[in-house]
Amino acid sequence: MGVMLLMKGRVHELGLHKLQRSTLVQIKCLTSEEGLNFQKVSPRWNDARVQRGRVVPLLEENIKPRTELPHLLVHLRARRPENLHYIGVSFGLTLHLFRFWRRLKFAPFYISQIPINVTGEHSCMVLKPLLNNYDIKVDGSNQWGFYNPFYQDFRQRFIRLLASTFRGMEFKLAMSILDPKINFQEQVPSKSASDKFVGSVGQYLSPHDMKRLKAYVDNFADFHMILDLSPVLARLYFEEKLPVKLSYAQASVLLCTGLQNQNILYIVGQMKLERQQLLSEFRKIMKLLYNYVNGLASKEIESTLPPKKEIVMEPHSLSVVEHLRDAAKQVEDDMISKAEAPITPELLQRYVIVDGDSDFETALQNNGGRIPSGGLINIKSSSKPEKVKSNNKRSKDHNKHKLSKRRRI
Repeated sequence: MGVMLLMKGRVHELGLHKLQRSTLVQIKCLTSEEGLNFQKVSPRWNDARVQRGRVVPLLEENIKPRTELPHLLVHLRARRPENLHYIGVSFGLTLHLFRFWRRLKFAPFYISQIPINVTGEHSCMVLKPLLNNYDIKVDGSNQWGFYNPFYQDFRQRFIRLLASTFRGMEFKLAMSILDPKINFQEQVPSKSASDKFVGSVGQYLSPHDMKRLKAYVDNFADFHMILDLSPVLARLYFEEKLPVKLSYAQASVLLCTGLQNQNILYIVGQMKLERQQLLSEFRKIMKLLYNYVNGLASKEIESTLPPKKEIVMEPHSLSVVEHLRDAAKQVEDDMISKAEAPITPELLQRYVIVDGDSDFETALQNNGGRIPSGGLINIKSSSKPEKVKSNNKRSKDHNKHKLSKRRRI
């Protein structure tokens, strides 16, 4: 149960504080039954329709003068006060009035979409929960208490209506109604708070959208290329799903471009800024939002990669000098083994004279039928060593390969 006040004319802030304090004090004092005797008010029909312990139906009731009927009016001191949960106010929506009630910790829960014919204002209803009520459990981190779900629902509906019904609303009034959280660094990080943030970028932005956004941030594209991405990012920011720190002016620019879909000329006239200054602020906003969203996308990709293997660097059992000494000894042993190895027929087969008997006889006849004292006879061989043939073959294949490459080019 609550109290709704219809305000007309000027309201003094001190009087409203007194009204709230008196209501809370009465609830606190009168609910404690120390020294107070409240009347037990019974229903008016109990003494007439209750006969012999049962309720008599209307058709069987004997109509007769009733006695000991309860009073129509009871003194407040004799009646237990009603349990108030909130105080509400209804008024015509203006910037000064809304800031007045906002300063008194009232939050909106309804704004009429059709303005009043006489004044042209939208009817607004604000509400303030009485958090110190004894039968309501309130979390200390939540300033709105039981009213918080209703307030969040109103904010989401108002954000969606800013592009249509409330598109012509002044940006200062829209910012006061939304009351966005600008500085997220003041918030203590917790699991419940992190759950509200964006978890997957792919639900809102595609890889092509990220490329366009990066091109704009790097001054390779005009702002017209990302105007379709501005409403998506603005809605995520004002729903407090992108914890990016922006100034009040930057948040106002994002509201006008992203939520109200206003053009640059309209925003320049509303905010009294130059065109280049406005575009510079818009680029800074997109850069801050892109950096956060790109970080989330990078974490998503890293989570899909296999885990990194840790490489353990251990020192060698041998030092560098010992390793070089062992390698030199191994080379020397190989050279000695090759030098002491017997000559195999396969090696001598390379120097065999094929079909050279007639040449050998001719060489002996030239020397008088005797072998020279040196034991060597020179005979011209028609064949070449196999190694030379293989080398010539490789060189020919290499030349052919070069020619084929030139033909392809």
